[in-house]
Amino acid sequence: MQNDSIQNQYQFEFPNNVVNKDGEPPIIHGERLFLTRVFCELKEQMGPAFDGWSFTLHYRHFSEKKGSEIKLHRAPERRNALVLLADEYGRFPIEAMDGFDIIFRQYLNESKAGSKIYPFPVGYHEACGLEAPVPFDQRKIRLFFSGYLNRNRVDLYKQFRRIQWLPSRNLRGRYVRELARRAVEKLTVERDFSNRYSDSIIRFTEWFAKGMPPAEYAKVLANTKIAFCPTGFISAETIRHWEAMRLGCVIITDPLPANCFYKDSPMIVMTDWSQLHQTLADLMEDPDKLQRIHKAMASWWNEVCCEKATALYMANLMTSDI
Repeated sequence: MQNDSIQNQYQFEFPNNVVNKDGEPPIIHGERLFLTRVFCELKEQMGPAFDGWSFTLHYRHFSEKKGSEIKLHRAPERRNALVLLADEYGRFPIEAMDGFDIIFRQYLNESKAGSKIYPFPVGYHEACGLEAPVPFDQRKIRLFFSGYLNRNRVDLYKQFRRIQWLPSRNLRGRYVRELARRAVEKLTVERDFSNRYSDSIIRFTEWFAKGMPPAEYAKVLANTKIAFCPTGFISAETIRHWEAMRLGCVIITDPLPANCFYKDSPMIVMTDWSQLHQTLADLMEDPDKLQRIHKAMASWWNEVCCEKATALYMANLMTSDI
């Protein structure tokens, strides 16, 4: 699956010119493995030009918004790149960040012409970065989902538990979905629908991170053929997309941003979750089609989204005018 030339050589250490907002070595949990691999690949691909840059990795804090004073590290004798993480709401005043030659930002729909701001991957949790994918034709789990029943997943939930007072089609509007979630939470008790399809795990949890431990989740995902990747708390783009891509799953998802990481990908996009069961029937009745989508997804990961591909994408942008 992986073509990363230094995938196992570098695991957790950033190059010296990758720092936090204070100019110190970054302390990052969860996605650290993905990020260190990306920057070590970037150093490999850029060669000596890499040392002419300083990379500031910054997790947005909720207090950082338009009008607030924000101080981020910039190296005076190098070109400066900002990598903005965790800004799902898009509230960080990124347009005010003078002194950076280029900015990479998670949860960015697409770059605007003439802008120096570009999309950056969400990445995967460490456990999924260490797990080896099972060969697709040997995988034991047909369908997999384990996650919190937030308001953006009510449309998926009600495909497994029919609710008479809710339409089967997607609900419209954040407040309507939140009211539906609260009602579902109070009036229904069913959360495990694994018996709906044989050899499947489909579970909704009562809160974030209350499902499988990361290592168990990674093992299950690596042995899964079809993974559901619905919208998270805020954004349709989630870490589970990157975990499922890396481990070679066929992905069924809500519509995603039209940026370079998702546009024209082989993910199966559900504009209306009421079509889910028909979509699954079509896939399960055609194993060759399922295998083709898996192979296309694996190629997409290696050519567009893996650490090496992400580093090449960054290097091309950063060296275009050097």
